[in-house]
Amino acid sequence: MKPIIINQKQSKMRTVKTTANLFMLTILALLFITSCSNDDDNSAIPTPSNMVNVGNYKLFTESIGEGNHTLVFESGLGDNYESWYQLLGLSEGNQVIAYNRAGYEPSEVAHNERDISQLAEDLHQVILSKATNERVILVGHSLGGAVIRYYAVLHPEMVEALVFVDPSHEDYGVFTQEIEDDMVAYFKGEGLFHIANEAKQMLENFEILRELPNLPDVPTVVLTSVKERIGADKMDWITAHETLGEGLSVFAHIITENSGHYIQVEEPQLVIDAIANLF
Repeated sequence: MKPIIINQKQSKMRTVKTTANLFMLTILALLFITSCSNDDDNSAIPTPSNMVNVGNYKLFTESIGEGNHTLVFESGLGDNYESWYQLLGLSEGNQVIAYNRAGYEPSEVAHNERDISQLAEDLHQVILSKATNERVILVGHSLGGAVIRYYAVLHPEMVEALVFVDPSHEDYGVFTQEIEDDMVAYFKGEGLFHIANEAKQMLENFEILRELPNLPDVPTVVLTSVKERIGADKMDWITAHETLGEGLSVFAHIITENSGHYIQVEEPQLVIDAIANLF
């Protein structure tokens, strides 16, 4: 299909191809298990140089490439840095940082509350430890989108630009405490306690997001998947993502029907182009 770009305000970005897909958050919680990162990944070998101390635990962090821009990837619920593999080619001419949150092996387990405020603090420590540029371009998928949104509001001086890949949003898909409890019980039953600890903060995360002011005025792209959405459901998801552009001078909203919730996996070139257009 042809690109659909909504509300591209004073954008210097060129038109890019589109793609995407989203599942109800409640269904996502059960589907994430099939796309969760593989904690037995032999390629993730911890060494003193790639284990970042964020307080009482250390996070496995990969930093590759160098250049005038630093890209930092924040994964969704249940995913480690491997979900960004197809985008790591951006390290040619840029520094690329991808990491595993606490509990996603070989990162160490954390015993604090795992809401987006704590996840953003961990992200901050990774950036301070690894970034070679003063400001970074943050790229966040799903739950990771909520994390980078909180981070950008808290640390605007650290942010060069933002790319949201089908991000979670407080105006859509908010579920009940009972459903959250079922999610947590499911992940615990599978032995995925690190995912359960993040899942049990989902309702709290939505409350945190509702209290956030607008994003800092930095170039921002939102990629929205509507592949499995129709009618009012589709428009509600689009509208929720559109609100992220409030008050921004440079904002592009890209909507796609060609890929699912994992846009960066199913249509990586879309995300690569969106990032490249920020430079």
